[in-house]
Amino acid sequence: MATAVAATSARPCVGALLVAWIQGVLLLARLASAIDGQSHKASEEEVDSVWNDPNCERTEGSSSIDWHSVRNELETTPFPQSMSTIGPVVERLLGAVDMNMEAMLCPFGIVSVLFFFVKFLIEGASPKMGPARIYMSLLDGHASGMHPHLLARSDWPAQDDRITALRRAMLRRLRPNADVPRVRPFVYVYDREVPEIRQLSQGASFCGKGQWGMEVHIHEWLLASGHLTTEPEEADFFFVPAYSICMFEGGFFPIPNLDEMYQRLVAGLPYFKARRGRDHIFTFGSGMSANVFLSWREVIPESIFLTPETWLFNDFPGIVEPCFDTWKDIAIPGYLHQHEISSLLAHAKPLEERHRLAVFLGRTDPSRGPHPGGRHNETDVRGALRQLHEEGRILVGQNLSFAEMHDAMGSSRFCFVPKGKSAWSLRFYEALFANCVPVVLSDYWELPFEHFLDVTRFVIKWPMNEVGERMMDYLEGLPDDVVEQYMENGRAARCWYVYPALLSEFHLESDAMALRRACPDISDANAFLGIMRILDRKRHVVGTVQQLPSTAGAVPLTLHDDTLMEVEESDEKK
Repeated sequence: MATAVAATSARPCVGALLVAWIQGVLLLARLASAIDGQSHKASEEEVDSVWNDPNCERTEGSSSIDWHSVRNELETTPFPQSMSTIGPVVERLLGAVDMNMEAMLCPFGIVSVLFFFVKFLIEGASPKMGPARIYMSLLDGHASGMHPHLLARSDWPAQDDRITALRRAMLRRLRPNADVPRVRPFVYVYDREVPEIRQLSQGASFCGKGQWGMEVHIHEWLLASGHLTTEPEEADFFFVPAYSICMFEGGFFPIPNLDEMYQRLVAGLPYFKARRGRDHIFTFGSGMSANVFLSWREVIPESIFLTPETWLFNDFPGIVEPCFDTWKDIAIPGYLHQHEISSLLAHAKPLEERHRLAVFLGRTDPSRGPHPGGRHNETDVRGALRQLHEEGRILVGQNLSFAEMHDAMGSSRFCFVPKGKSAWSLRFYEALFANCVPVVLSDYWELPFEHFLDVTRFVIKWPMNEVGERMMDYLEGLPDDVVEQYMENGRAARCWYVYPALLSEFHLESDAMALRRACPDISDANAFLGIMRILDRKRHVVGTVQQLPSTAGAVPLTLHDDTLMEVEESDEKK
């Protein structure tokens, strides 16, 4: 491979690349989307290259890039002198005829090259943050399909800890300037105080994809936001980073190990005991909620949970009391990818072209039925939907492609969102962007942001034990103007359920434009700000509770009525 570009000429080469990326970025975008391992299955060839040739030693003669030489150069030449190798490789990637082949042959090599290119863009005298975010997004798209343990099997220099450090450096540069007024509540984000924090927040690219990705994105948004404080003394809240469900489902740690790690983590938090953890925030991004940390009831019972789940999880039949506590916890949206939103918007038809009454897309097997604990006499709501499908009243679809799912939702007036293994479902958010009126059949799901969104204006919530003829008669009898009003109200509210990307999906320009058209005010109305809005309300409660006397006594009458009510409720639950 020709790498005879002098180190001193690296900057002119990079300058040319900043122009070249405009033409090449769409090609790379398709590739990065295609290898997103959380949304798209890898081919057998890609699996083989990852497992059996992580150092890309079998690519000689089959690739336009000599990846073996590239790796040797990166190992022996210090940065930034190594830009004399990296620059030409990026240039070739932008102009390559078959990018899919290059990614299949050497995915780890592409990650390392993009890593150093982004590092170069942000560490110069005048950081180029616009292009850096594009290339960071490409890096994230590639790395998201690679478990950090797979990265560790290779000799490429861009390992997960270095990618994490680069993400942190990017986020620091995205913070508001010092002259921009800071915003309450102030949130202190733990980092190196306890070793378990880094262990439980590894693999951000890998863990940031899929419906549980908000565990990563909330953490990173806080690090780049005007709510961040580095002074514990002024903090209203303390955020504890941990990608809990990804650590389990991603095969990092089994549940018993996670329980032990969380216990050590909490024991080492230096500011936890001051308020018994009431001002500490933990994210639990799945239907398992806090039960991924089995000892939570003994260790963090008064802490604030950010979770989409407000009820029980079928896979834990012995746990018959929910983790979620309305007075202290916050129900949050699941994570919907920008490319999913774009596809849903593209398939959404106007009401007059929606010839199907209702649809449900999902499984109806017994594992999605009532909670097996049996204490709450739940109805098998999915079984009831299956019966309606067999009668020809509605469509129930399983194992469909994204395009088929989105077309079915975009062609229906109503989209059923039933309880499954858990109370919450991503189908709710998909329905809103398909402009399909959500019919929620989950009695114990507290929808996100009900504190300030009147969900009755865009959601039909129907009792689970009344799914049948009466429900169908009601839906069939709703006139078009009423359905259209539900759809219009849904369009007005749905952007509150979106987590805008900071370090990912920037390279997907058409998807980003679709989101901006649907959510022109997304910088002022999004899921992050919705969470902060509720936290700010809780800020007064947390501070007031700390001031209460240790013995039973009257609450000071200077409290506002709504705060007084929340304090009284909290005392009743202790």
